[in-house]
Amino acid sequence: MVSNSFNIGQNDRELNKDVILAEKIIAAAQDKIVANMRFMDSAVFALKKEIVLDKKGIFMVDGTTLYYSSDEIFSRMKSGLSSFTHDYMHVLLHCIFKHYYVSKKVNRLYWDLAADIAVEEMIDSLGASCIITPENSERKDELKKIRAKRGRLSADRLYKSFITDPPIEAEVGIMRELFSVDNHSPWYGSIDNVPRLKNKSDIDDDERDNLSSQDQGENNQQVNSDGENDTKFDVSSIEESDVNEECDGAALISDHDWDKIREMVKTALEMDDNFGDAGGTMQKELRYAEEKRIDYSTFLRKFAAIHEVIKVDDDSFDYIMYTYGLNRYRDMPLIEPLEYKDEKNIRDLVIAIDTSGSTDGELVKKFVDKSFEILGNNDVLGTKFNIRVIQCDAEIQEDTVLKNREDVDVFLQNLEIKGLGGTDFRPVFHYINELIRKKELRNLRGLLYFTDGKGTYPKRKPLYDTAFIFVDDDAFDEDVPAWAMKVYFNE
Repeated sequence: MVSNSFNIGQNDRELNKDVILAEKIIAAAQDKIVANMRFMDSAVFALKKEIVLDKKGIFMVDGTTLYYSSDEIFSRMKSGLSSFTHDYMHVLLHCIFKHYYVSKKVNRLYWDLAADIAVEEMIDSLGASCIITPENSERKDELKKIRAKRGRLSADRLYKSFITDPPIEAEVGIMRELFSVDNHSPWYGSIDNVPRLKNKSDIDDDERDNLSSQDQGENNQQVNSDGENDTKFDVSSIEESDVNEECDGAALISDHDWDKIREMVKTALEMDDNFGDAGGTMQKELRYAEEKRIDYSTFLRKFAAIHEVIKVDDDSFDYIMYTYGLNRYRDMPLIEPLEYKDEKNIRDLVIAIDTSGSTDGELVKKFVDKSFEILGNNDVLGTKFNIRVIQCDAEIQEDTVLKNREDVDVFLQNLEIKGLGGTDFRPVFHYINELIRKKELRNLRGLLYFTDGKGTYPKRKPLYDTAFIFVDDDAFDEDVPAWAMKVYFNE
């Protein structure tokens, strides 16, 4: 009996030692990050920590808590404190960018890969000595290859690339080996039913046997079952579209605490002279994360269908009373007062197309086709209208006037991209002002400018609504005027 009691006590003491040592290692990593990357101050200590007692190899976050097992912490320390500091930075960035908030319909393999690669791209761009690992060079080479093939390595953008152009099995294996750091199972509504302990003070001789039955999940962040984003477009009060049913990307939902932390990190990074251009990738991703996205289809329907016209309601005309009057009184038809109805459609609209050399011609055609498909299918176009389609690179290349649906059909069948020079947006605005002066545009709804975003913008706000329709989320830059609406074209 004595021997058994001694052994239990000894085990508990060893457990306490492991818990304390693991916490010290985490604290050391936190201190390293704060000392070398001051802009991370607000994020470093945001996560709660819960040690998992009866499972090994645990290292994961759910947005509020870091779950870990002591053996996993010790294992990661074998490569040095920098390796573990890198891993802690990795999970912090997952939280800052809320990678853990995903739609139930997301492809888990591709989202896991996309999120991990995006995080490692940011870590690589920082180049801080405290997060350099033995795998650093190999990761850097692989990131370069992926970037050359897939473009900018943001999580959402990379995920869409994986969906449209799936990587082969060998590529997946390499990427998982190089970039996977933590277990992502909590992101999808489960932490694998692991029992947890909130702090080392909870470890004592009397409670040890009850730890495995501890209720779990009370602190877990739950994924929004609807996967909806109900933020509103601030310029035109246009509601952002619901999450794509086919789940083209990971559907994020709001989490205000991390939103605030992300804003603080962005501001601090911009002010940190030690990083400058080195932190450019992370700065861009922080800015992209704050940009509200609006579906082009939803935008165009509501943008175009603002103008209301009064029209006789033919459906309300009573032919029975009319013919009864003719039969009864011969030349005296009985006619009730005409009823009217509101009809929403556009009169004047300008669609400008950036035809510079950096703009993809096929993508331009998709944009034009989709625009007129949306306008035609939603009764936004009346029988007569005045739509100007202007092609422009550094100067006006062509102005096509469309007055009816037949004009639209002919234009779409014979669309030819003209220009391919540099990019200057100002000539289009000057040209529109001239058309207004000549009264060729009498009731202009606004301007839709499809572009890759790389050009010279006008400084003054025009008298009409203007929306720049960007090729993708990589097109936006700081030069876009504050008065312009920013919409991202989704094929």
